[in-house]
Amino acid sequence: MKKCAAFLAAFLLWACAPKTVLSPSYDFSQMDRIGIMAFSNAWADLNGVENLFAKYLIRSGFKVVERAQLESILREHNISVSGYLSPDTTREIGRILGVDVLLIGEVSSYTPARTELTLTSSRRTESRPVMRQDVMRMPDGTYVGYQRPMGTQYTNSVDVRPTQYTIDAKVALIAKLVDVETAEIVWIGSDSEESSLPLDAADYLARKLVKSFTKELAKREKQK
Repeated sequence: MKKCAAFLAAFLLWACAPKTVLSPSYDFSQMDRIGIMAFSNAWADLNGVENLFAKYLIRSGFKVVERAQLESILREHNISVSGYLSPDTTREIGRILGVDVLLIGEVSSYTPARTELTLTSSRRTESRPVMRQDVMRMPDGTYVGYQRPMGTQYTNSVDVRPTQYTIDAKVALIAKLVDVETAEIVWIGSDSEESSLPLDAADYLARKLVKSFTKELAKREKQK
């Protein structure tokens, strides 16, 4: 029984953890500054999701060149960053901005919150006594009417009521760190989350992914 409980707890921790992979050969000690690119995103509800990563990376002690500053400098140098980033482009970005890695990501899926209506039915049984009108002769010869119980009548009915409930928005993100010299992906993470507000779900995802990244780095340092 204890083994089953331990296995279940381990499984739940694994299921709740973000899916991340750290490059086994990359020397993260050389990573000092991170440039954050605009995430690929087809939904207006999640515009600016990359800024959430900037917040948590800064909290974790990293030096961050945020998206607006990065894009402004790149425009001045006529460097396009849409779509695939070639090794030459990443090296040029690294040289101009003085960053060591770029954070690139995408909103891989998004299902908005929605309200649905369902019908809930319940049975109800009511009972009432069945009475019969009768006449009784009194000792003085007069007659008096009265009701005599004859049993119980049962009535069954079904109540149908509409019930409204809300299904939370679901957001899925993919984030990766790319070395500017080699264009090698040195870390990648993905996860999904649900919340009533899409940006709340994205904020929670950014925090989880950055936390997972920093934990993996700390674990590697201990193993040295």
